[in-house]
Amino acid sequence: MNVKAADIKGQDLYIFDLRDDVLDSLELMVFDSSVMEVRKNQLNNDQRATGYKNGNLDSPGCGSCEIELGSLDSRKEHYKTDYHRFNIKRKLSGLSPVSSTEFDIIAENDDLESLSGSDSSSDSDGEDVDLYQEDKDKLTAILEDEVANMALRDDGSTRPDSHLNTRSPQIYFKSSLLPTNQIFAAFKALFSAPEVEVPLQTIRGWNENGRNDTEVPFSALFMIGGGHFAGAILSHKRLNIKGNMSKSGETLQERAVQLLEHKTIHRYTTRRKQGGSQSAMDSSKGKANSAGSSLRRYNETALKIDIQKLLQQWEPYLQKCKNIFIRAKSANDRKIFFDAKTCLDKNDPRIRNFPFTTKRPTSHELKRAWCQLTYLHFSEKPQTSPGPKPAAIKEPHKLPPQKSVPTEIPIKELQTAELLSLLKKSKAPMLISYLRKHNLNVDMLLEPQQDYVQTPTMLHFASQHGLKNMVFILLNNLKSDPTTKNVFGKTPWELTKKKEVQQSFQIARSNLGEDLVDWSTSHVGPAMTREEVERANEIEEKRIGSERSRLIEQELTAAKEKQQKEKDAKRGSGKLLAPQLSAAQQNMNSLTDDQRMRLMREQRARAAESRAKLNANR
Repeated sequence: MNVKAADIKGQDLYIFDLRDDVLDSLELMVFDSSVMEVRKNQLNNDQRATGYKNGNLDSPGCGSCEIELGSLDSRKEHYKTDYHRFNIKRKLSGLSPVSSTEFDIIAENDDLESLSGSDSSSDSDGEDVDLYQEDKDKLTAILEDEVANMALRDDGSTRPDSHLNTRSPQIYFKSSLLPTNQIFAAFKALFSAPEVEVPLQTIRGWNENGRNDTEVPFSALFMIGGGHFAGAILSHKRLNIKGNMSKSGETLQERAVQLLEHKTIHRYTTRRKQGGSQSAMDSSKGKANSAGSSLRRYNETALKIDIQKLLQQWEPYLQKCKNIFIRAKSANDRKIFFDAKTCLDKNDPRIRNFPFTTKRPTSHELKRAWCQLTYLHFSEKPQTSPGPKPAAIKEPHKLPPQKSVPTEIPIKELQTAELLSLLKKSKAPMLISYLRKHNLNVDMLLEPQQDYVQTPTMLHFASQHGLKNMVFILLNNLKSDPTTKNVFGKTPWELTKKKEVQQSFQIARSNLGEDLVDWSTSHVGPAMTREEVERANEIEEKRIGSERSRLIEQELTAAKEKQQKEKDAKRGSGKLLAPQLSAAQQNMNSLTDDQRMRLMREQRARAAESRAKLNANR
């Protein structure tokens, strides 16, 4: 079946689950030291011995170590050894491989001379080697010494052909499914040190294991910076997103990312618009005593504690992770992950940096970074670059190379720079004096012309940059031509939208008269005297002021009405607090306390007399 590049979708390029036809079409690209592609038939005998065949090792032995191996399991074990890794580095550095016996001697005795493989001898003694190897892998440091000694030879030797010669963070693959000018690219950071030597074989292994193994590998991603932290444990197996609702801002690849664990922490540790953490500020400018600085210091400590607790909780995952990617904004942030309270070691080969820039740490950014790491990208072929020149030994009779004399700046460019400087500072007398002193035309073209395509003359420049005073000086005093057009057919008048600059053009037109130039060609507005401009501005200011007052009054009226409505709504229709009082009760309420007591005594006396009369009648 014939498949076109347009039929390849983003979902088909997941490096752990590639589509079969895409995987079968991949062919590893090999480059020489000048980043020129080396074809299959151009591979030399040394590379054929290493087992290159579309990036696979088709030999039953190891070409890098030049030994015979048996079964596939023994070959896999051999590829994981330091011996194989050391010989690979020697091959890439142009050195011959060492035998296992020689390697054992190197590992035990740190014998630099036994590594030589060249006629040059090392001038370093044991103490120098020990100092050089500080905080480095022992064998890697020895190999670097040997390569440095090789560079002192003037034999014109070059780096052997390899897919790593591009000095790029990516490995490149050709494919019959793509056009000839396009290739696939995968990030090297996803491969371990042995895997990056045989990337295509590694990718095939990932795809086979992903379909057969029951235990799915996973990786860890951490980002920290500016008081923001995001971490996640991601499975190498994608989620089935068929039938799921789409989320805004997420691609199909990001939706398919399977998060086993994830956590984000945000704390205030950086002063807004100032940049840098509080600890960095304290180190550079001394400890501040403000409330904000104390809060930021507390939050820095709290953030560190929270992250380390999280790493302790995720320790079972971190011990089995295939890769651990860390992005830290500063060295202090990176130290948080390698504290004694965490389970991570800075020398762990699984720990790598992101080979691209990332944004603010969030869960979504972790997904985006994981997709960028684990999907093949469409790319163009690398461009050829000159290879590194071998270091030549200085001979005593040869003179040192002369310093290159800087090229002189053309006089027109110097004059342009000086004129524009005076123009931007609105120094009109000095500008006029400079033009007369150097006998320059006010309508001269600014140099270099490719930098001033939009503003070829000083009048264009002043108009575009809103220099109203200089526009008037150039027109009225220096008689600059307002009809000159740039390559886009724009006159100086058309380059400004500011009213005051346009009025400068109109005042100058009034002063110069209609016979100086064809003003219709310059598109300048009708001529106006300075008094007319001032009256028009006053009228406009009054109109704007009255309109502003009207709007303010309208807003105040609306605000008062709204306030009154709110008061009425709170007050309601009103309720009776007590029943209506009789006339006698209202009179009683109007009396003082003494009057009310005398009235009550009289009422009691009358009541007593009435009762006595009733008793007498009986």
